[in-house]
Amino acid sequence: MYLKNTSWLLFDRLLRIFGGLFIGIWIARYLGPSDFGVLNYALAYVAFFQVFVSLGLDQIVVREVVKYPKLTNYVLGTAFGLKFFGSILALIGVFISLLFIQTDYITKLAIFILTIRIVFQSVDVIDYFFQAKVISKYTVIARSSAFLCSSLLSIFFILYEYSVIYFALSLLVDLLLSALFLLFIYQKNSYKVKQWRFSKKIAINLMKFSWPLALSVFLISIHTKIDQVMIGNMLDIEQVGIYSVAVKLSEAWLFFPAILVSTLMPYFVSLRESDNALYHYRLIQLYSLMFWMGVFVGLATILFGESIIGFLFGVAYIDAYMALVFNIWNGIFISQAVARGIWMISENLQIYRLYSNIIVVVLNITVNILLIPKYGIAGAAIATLATQALGAWVVSLFWKPLRPSTLAMIKSVNPIYLINFRRESK
Repeated sequence: MYLKNTSWLLFDRLLRIFGGLFIGIWIARYLGPSDFGVLNYALAYVAFFQVFVSLGLDQIVVREVVKYPKLTNYVLGTAFGLKFFGSILALIGVFISLLFIQTDYITKLAIFILTIRIVFQSVDVIDYFFQAKVISKYTVIARSSAFLCSSLLSIFFILYEYSVIYFALSLLVDLLLSALFLLFIYQKNSYKVKQWRFSKKIAINLMKFSWPLALSVFLISIHTKIDQVMIGNMLDIEQVGIYSVAVKLSEAWLFFPAILVSTLMPYFVSLRESDNALYHYRLIQLYSLMFWMGVFVGLATILFGESIIGFLFGVAYIDAYMALVFNIWNGIFISQAVARGIWMISENLQIYRLYSNIIVVVLNITVNILLIPKYGIAGAAIATLATQALGAWVVSLFWKPLRPSTLAMIKSVNPIYLINFRRESK
């Protein structure tokens, strides 16, 4: 069941990675670094407001549906209500902030268009339901269909030479169609949205567990996106476009860690209840897998990264090489942190992730201020790598409840865990 579910998720991610990379390359070549910078600056800006709609609910809702299946309609209805209300707050927040930021009209318009799509992410609760039931094929069908439609729209805009604003609209269409297709498939499988119910008690319970995770996700968003905003403000929008190539390529390989975590979450929740010793050993194995995948990809990038950028995006983006190298190695710590999320949610220790991320974000912004003027976009990538590594392996040691997990992550560097599948002796 888990293998079949992983296969569907892998198909979806491969379609989005390779299809998105193809479309993204075409868009980058067509727009050039400057307009491509506008689009990515807008995406980075909007990411800061994602916290209002994500609310850290994804894995929490999956856990609650697995543990309390009879309350599914109340959990989904409550989560939807919270996310929809949050999306309205995000729209208001972006609108107000646009009155004060100093940028051109086109960039502001792109930001506002990309913010509208946040509203449609409220329907993601259906995805959480399918994750809990380990039948993500329905989510894949819905989102892949939406992605193909929006990709064709982007190709149309390229062929007929539309401006950058229309590519922001194609991203909006992607999430709109995704929401509509998810609703259709959910209803088609005899589940009824009209049976969803909002529960104040469940809302309080969900927010009690998710608010540290929500703020943590917000801080992670700042950590991963603030560099693009700071590059745009401290350098220029063209450098944002070049740097965005490095970011997109470095994020491309992270699809596999993300799939593993989302698919294995129900497995680990059940394993924790039935065999705690094996549960912790399997976590170390997962950390080890994340680490060595990152090392392999990092070494490959050092050898072939410049050639890859030149071949795919053209010489206009070749200066993204050093930023790409540092961002790729950053993936080791990101993927390990994603894997640790399974343990933190199961143990209800999300608050400590929040504490760690507060320190990391402050460090990241500080180091960006120091390095971007001196080293340009490579400085931003160095700042991200350094602070992500400190957050994963050093800062988390400050908190006693996190030390066992942090030590397990460091311990997992030993490749023996990838070979030995036997249960660790008690």
